[in-house]
Amino acid sequence: MIDPLRTHDPDAGYYRITAERPFNYLQRDPDHTIRVVWQALPVTCPMCGADTGLTLVLERAAQPVVEVLCPARHEWAEHLIDPGHFTAWADMRWTTPNWDMFWILEAGFGEEPLPPVDLADPKAARIVTKVLVREAKKRVRRQVRRRVRKVKKKALNVAYSPVAAIIRTAWAMQAGIPQESPDPVKKTGKQTPGPKIPSVAKYRAAYGMPAPVKGPACLVCEDQGRIVAPGVNIPCTECEGPAAAALAAAERKAARARTGGGRTPTGSKARPRREEAAAGTGAPAAGDPRPTDATTVDA
Repeated sequence: MIDPLRTHDPDAGYYRITAERPFNYLQRDPDHTIRVVWQALPVTCPMCGADTGLTLVLERAAQPVVEVLCPARHEWAEHLIDPGHFTAWADMRWTTPNWDMFWILEAGFGEEPLPPVDLADPKAARIVTKVLVREAKKRVRRQVRRRVRKVKKKALNVAYSPVAAIIRTAWAMQAGIPQESPDPVKKTGKQTPGPKIPSVAKYRAAYGMPAPVKGPACLVCEDQGRIVAPGVNIPCTECEGPAAAALAAAERKAARARTGGGRTPTGSKARPRREEAAAGTGAPAAGDPRPTDATTVDA
């Protein structure tokens, strides 16, 4: 006799499930003798033939058979339902699932799933549209809240950074911790503004220090063109020699003059030549005899 006041309690070994849709049990297909094939058959009331709204009850400690109660209050013991299949299916729905028994779901054991939604029905289409619109609004609100939260956090950090610096400095002074110098600013393409530092040559000229002597370009012959040693006098193969170096320098200078790199500067800042300066000021040019005190002018 099924107790109508007792509820589903799988931890105590009492299973009570009410299926709104048809409930299927598994039976081996007799047509397949070599390969095992399971058939999913619905549980029906033997007296009124009802297959929906059935209540299935199993108590492992008291009864080894699943009892069924139909909506017309007809009660019977259903021996076609395997108690192991029934308990495994109930555990998959409410408690810890048994992964080794997942094959019964693929075979079709248990309550039949909901039929697919017919979108051609205007009522179903409206319900689906409302659900999709509600989910889309939730996603938009979530993204907006996330961005607003980031902006607020950044604004608070900027607003409280002076306060945090003051508190950090006061704490360091109270604890006696020496303040660390700020890290130098790294160059990121543009030089940070600041005083220009003179070059080493400027310091050397200010202190009257002589310029360092430039060493030879060729370390093998020391710009001599030949390697001379006791019993050795051969031309150097590592450089072109002083004559070739001077000729190359002259060619480079002539090339700069041809391209305009060595022309005399013109303009307001150009220095006038000696002849032009002498003609402009009335002074004698170079080569003219300078008047002396002993020179007399005939009247």
